[in-house]
Amino acid sequence: MNTVTIFRGTLPKNFLGNVIYQFQLPCSCTALHIRLICHLQDRKEAAFLHEKEAEAAFLDHCGRLPDAQEKERLLAQMKTEIQLAAILSGKFLGNVHRPGNIKEMHFSPDEERTCGCMDQKGPYHGLLKLAINSFGVLEEEISYELRIECIPETFEKEENKRC
Repeated sequence: MNTVTIFRGTLPKNFLGNVIYQFQLPCSCTALHIRLICHLQDRKEAAFLHEKEAEAAFLDHCGRLPDAQEKERLLAQMKTEIQLAAILSGKFLGNVHRPGNIKEMHFSPDEERTCGCMDQKGPYHGLLKLAINSFGVLEEEISYELRIECIPETFEKEENKRC
């Protein structure tokens, strides 16, 4: 795979929304690989950053502070949720929302379809739109790297060999 481009960014604490990247693939590709790597803290450590907020919400909802077990359960349910969605030339490719700090999408006739993605056969060309969807960031901030890789399509005709 050839790395086509890399985008980097940071999501601040409590960020709720989307970060969208649009990238014109420089050539037609037989395979496309998209990888989002988020540098997350341990989930429990991140949840404890919101301990006071969680207690206040519990107090508002239940009229009392949580006991130790309730507080532990409450904090265990808190998480940073980040999803990755891809659209190519107006056609939905997929959405990956599994737990973990790495979200990957593989599009190739040789690889099994990535869970959450459509079974799209190549070649892949056109405007690639990638959306990082955040449903809350527990950490003070999360840095990420979004990498696009591809295998350029091999053409028979001489004039089409360039990417």
